[in-house]
Amino acid sequence: MHSLLSPYRMGILLLLISFGTISAVLLTPALPELAREFGVSESMAQLTMSIFLVGYTIGQLPYGPIANRLGRKKAVYMGIALMLVGSFLAIAAPSFWILVAGRFIQALGAAVGLKITFTMVSDCHSGQEATKAISLLSLAFALMPALGVTIGGYIIAYGGWRGCFVFLSLYAVFLGLLVLCLPETGKQIDRNALELKKIAHGYLNQFKSSTTVLNALLMGFISSSFYIFATLSPYIGIDHIGLSPKQFGLWNLVLCLGLFGGVTFTRWFAKKNRPQLAILIGICIMIPPILVMFFLFSFSWVTVWTLFIPASMIRIGSNTIWSNASSRGMSASTDKSNTSAVMQFLNLSVSTLGLFLIGFYSTTQIMLLPSAFLILSILLLVVWKKSSNK
Repeated sequence: MHSLLSPYRMGILLLLISFGTISAVLLTPALPELAREFGVSESMAQLTMSIFLVGYTIGQLPYGPIANRLGRKKAVYMGIALMLVGSFLAIAAPSFWILVAGRFIQALGAAVGLKITFTMVSDCHSGQEATKAISLLSLAFALMPALGVTIGGYIIAYGGWRGCFVFLSLYAVFLGLLVLCLPETGKQIDRNALELKKIAHGYLNQFKSSTTVLNALLMGFISSSFYIFATLSPYIGIDHIGLSPKQFGLWNLVLCLGLFGGVTFTRWFAKKNRPQLAILIGICIMIPPILVMFFLFSFSWVTVWTLFIPASMIRIGSNTIWSNASSRGMSASTDKSNTSAVMQFLNLSVSTLGLFLIGFYSTTQIMLLPSAFLILSILLLVVWKKSSNK
């Protein structure tokens, strides 16, 4: 069986799993600008983010049977092609709703990156090896949002918001060339994989698995924290604190400090082979900085320091939770492709629901971000307790 743990192959997988993440957040520094240019409200401008997550979520399920029927790499190229169609539509968008449609199509294509990356890792590795690999790949869920916002800030400053979609088109083409260098990890082609009856049966079995569902929910709460921060922090940083898009993007790099701390801890703790305990430790790491942010924001002490330093510390625990929940959910599965599709579908469904609920509140409510973090930490504890009884 092929190994994916070489630095070169892991680098390609890191770019592949980042396909959707960077596509989702690259545009966030432009949200205030989009609202002004198209004459829509700030909450309506957030639709470009939430509609992307809807497409990203829906897109997880078709690639399961497609990857089983055509192979992992051919599924990736189908996603890249769809991503390019959506990007070109967004570049030429004459109205806000055409832009939204382009974002949705873009998301359907970008969804292939997350789903196929997990499938390929699970095809080749299990146990501690899988946890370490996923921990490293989870860089995409902390580093790429920060890096994506930073890159987006500079692109928007010099090339406008349409420049973001030009960048994403080039990213997709470059990724397609790199994927040529990866091995096809599917053990065998299932010629009946696209039969509707078989698809329904395979997914139904995964939705019935409490291990799959509970660990996917843990992943979803963590992903929600990433996307909620990516959506709300531009309004806090740019509109409230007064940062420029470039300054805001650079401050997002502070989040990388917490990220690398989380990766280091996760890879070290993986040797103990106790993922359930690791998840609890991750939750305990997250709660103190959440409480600190909540306290400081409640007294209107809102600065770059009170925004980004607690958020960076939260990332230490979130990386630990996400990596171990991912590995634990996949470890007992025999159908890696469908399991990863269902887990990512549930993961992103929770994220989409979180953003949808956030949309009911004004972005000028500073307490919205720390309150959302606090609610998510409580939900993490509840689901962890439920999963520990299984």
